[in-house]
Amino acid sequence: MTRRSRTRAWLGALVATAMSLVLAPGAAQADSGERCPGGYVALTFDDGPTEATPQVLKALRDAGSVRATFFLAGGMVHAHPEHTRSIAADGHEIANHSYSHPDLNTLDPAAAFKELRDASRAIKAETGRAPTLFRPPYGSTNPRIRMDAARLGMLEVLWTVDSLDWRGIPTDTIVANALRVRAGGIVLLHEGPPATIAAIPKIVEGLKERGMCAGRVVFSAKPVQAWPGMTYHAKAAPW
Repeated sequence: MTRRSRTRAWLGALVATAMSLVLAPGAAQADSGERCPGGYVALTFDDGPTEATPQVLKALRDAGSVRATFFLAGGMVHAHPEHTRSIAADGHEIANHSYSHPDLNTLDPAAAFKELRDASRAIKAETGRAPTLFRPPYGSTNPRIRMDAARLGMLEVLWTVDSLDWRGIPTDTIVANALRVRAGGIVLLHEGPPATIAAIPKIVEGLKERGMCAGRVVFSAKPVQAWPGMTYHAKAAPW
């Protein structure tokens, strides 16, 4: 396949992914703009499912049945299939976070593609639906990995705000970090840390005080900066 053909294939897959996100069931059932005048923010949880998944789900329900996006590792899906199904049953978006959580940039092309493909297969096996969103572990990505994701019908999603909960920081610091987010932004959280679970209601309340609501991840035609030198094409929007 020539470079031009590969580019056309990648662009076609990206457009198809964007359309699937825009036209997905329930997308038209937006929250009232009057209820969310400050806009929408996507709360995303990486590295699950884990033993802490039921607690994360309960915290989201108790905070007002808030919906989030869970980037799951395929190996963890196989280890905790019941938690994967619980995430789906609660109405959350389930997305691909590779199979074994490697730094994809360190793998050869075939192995990197297999990580994405196998994770999607594991998720579909438990939920009946292949994921349309993908997040590379550690945010480590490159054009080839983005093309692999597009070939599998997925949009690559990074983040605009890192809560830094993976550092083992206190709950109030996680909350303060998360609330730096602006409308349309995407917050990175993780399923495991107890401090993160305790932070969930405080984050939701902080957003509410700013007139903001938790939203879903959708395609953004305009590039979004994750960190200096790295952009992606996703933003938060109404469910």
